[in-house]
This record gives sequence, C-alpha cells and structure tokens, in this order.
Amino acid sequence: MITSNSYRRILAVLTGIFLLSVSVTAVAIFIGQEIMTPEFARAEYRPMSMVMIPPRAAVSKEAAFSSNQLIEQGGVVEDAVLLACKDIFAELGYEIRILTVDEVNADPDLQVMVRDVNKRYDEDFLQKITLPFKRQLQDIRERRFKVGDEARILADRLGVDAIIVGRIQAAVTSGGTSIISLGTSGQAEMSIGIIAGDNGDLEAFFTGAQIGLSAKKIEKDPLKTMAKLFGSVLKDYPTPDELIKVKKSWPQSTNREIPDAASSDEDVLSDLEEMIGQPEEDVTPVQDEAH
Repeated sequence: MITSNSYRRILAVLTGIFLLSVSVTAVAIFIGQEIMTPEFARAEYRPMSMVMIPPRAAVSKEAAFSSNQLIEQGGVVEDAVLLACKDIFAELGYEIRILTVDEVNADPDLQVMVRDVNKRYDEDFLQKITLPFKRQLQDIRERRFKVGDEARILADRLGVDAIIVGRIQAAVTSGGTSIISLGTSGQAEMSIGIIAGDNGDLEAFFTGAQIGLSAKKIEKDPLKTMAKLFGSVLKDYPTPDELIKVKKSWPQSTNREIPDAASSDEDVLSDLEEMIGQPEEDVTPVQDEAH
C-alpha cells in the first residue's frame, strides 16, 4: 500500500525529474543553433581581443528528495571556467584575457563596472529568454539585445574588443541515494554572450551541456571537468577568418551603429564618473553577488 507520505515522496521525485528534463530541453533548443548577428557570422565584425569577466555559477547537489546549494563548489567552477576559457580561445586564435574575482574586488572602480555589465546582461537579455525560444533566437540575430554603455566603459578600461559573460547552472549527484538511480544523472549547462566593446551589442550567444556530472568529478579535477563543458559550448565557435553561412531565414544585415569616437569618449568618461560617484553600499563584491 502506498501511504500519503510515500505518495508525496514519489511525487517530489517525479517533479524533480520533470524540472531537470525541461531545463535540458531548453538548452537543447539552443545547442546547435547558430545564434549570432549576420555581421559576426560573415566576420565583418569578429572581435579578436576579448576578456572574460568572472562567470556566475550556481551548483547544487541533487539527491532523491533534496537539493542543496554548494557555494564553495560554485567558486571552484567559476575559477576553472576562466582557465578553460583562456586555453580554448587561445587555441582558436584569439587574444584572450581573464578577469579573476580577486582582481575585480581589489579595484573598486572595476568592481562597479563588472557589476553593471552583469546587471544589464541579466536584465536586458537573460531574463527575457522565455518560451517560445524561436523569437529570442531571431532577436539576437536582429541585434535587439544590448548591454550598451556599461560594456563600452569596461571594454575601454581593459583595452579589448569584446566582453565575454558566462553563466553556469549545475546539478551534481552525490553519494547514497541520488537522482542517478532514478534514471537520470547530474548535469551542467553553460552559456556565454559575446558583447561588442565598441557599441555594447550582444553579437553572439553560445550554449553547451554536460551530462553525468558529480561533485566528486569537480573536486578531483575541476579544470578538466569545466574544460569539457566549455568545449561543448565552443565546439562551433568560428576561428577569426572562418565564414558562417547566413541562412535565408536570418536577417541579411543589421544596423550596426558605432558611437562617434569623440562623443563616445566623452560619454564613457561621464558615465564612469557617475558610476564611481555612487554610494559605496551599492558596490557588492563580485564573489558574494555570484552566489
């Protein structure tokens, strides 16, 4: 006989499996899609020098009837992703720089800039990704998502062509009774956005996923584990001169506006002074904000 408590436990398990499968399906819709502007695809605009700011990772340990957030593992994942980013992009032929949490938190001005880029990216792009996904794919290709001045200020400060923003969501398995025994396994999903440094537009968006992820794998060799995940994200990333065919369903061109150099410099300086002048309590350390 199935008791009410047993029924609730079974229902909780099935609900967890359903939510995981929906999450995987959402990423699967993006994986394999060429999500970029036509100018990026044709290498008319392909940033050569880029910086990856500290990514944000949410790692949870999933068991049959519970889920616990792993703060420490999240930090390990973020550090490993930065190192993997540097290696993989360099192999593709790009000039890549990584910005660590310690570097950001050691510089109050930089802290504000990174915070504002993350905020704009989340609010103006990630939070707008909802069903149906097809519309969002086209919106990226049509250059509708912009981070704007916040990205230009940071790129100008660091002397790069573009900014890479990363997000990781991982549900890892643990020992004992775990979701792996229920027909599924730990998984990680990752996405990166390539934001132009000259105008703040989102030029391209790449996603990837890894199945069969455990807390033990992360603890044993985080760099190898995250390199595999990052490799799935960048498996279709073009080399500097590689051309990607712009399909008929895509916009054939977009209005890629670049601010006038003179006014742009003045605006950047003005915006920077305004941001730095904000009250100190608004500046949240990156490490704390990431989790």
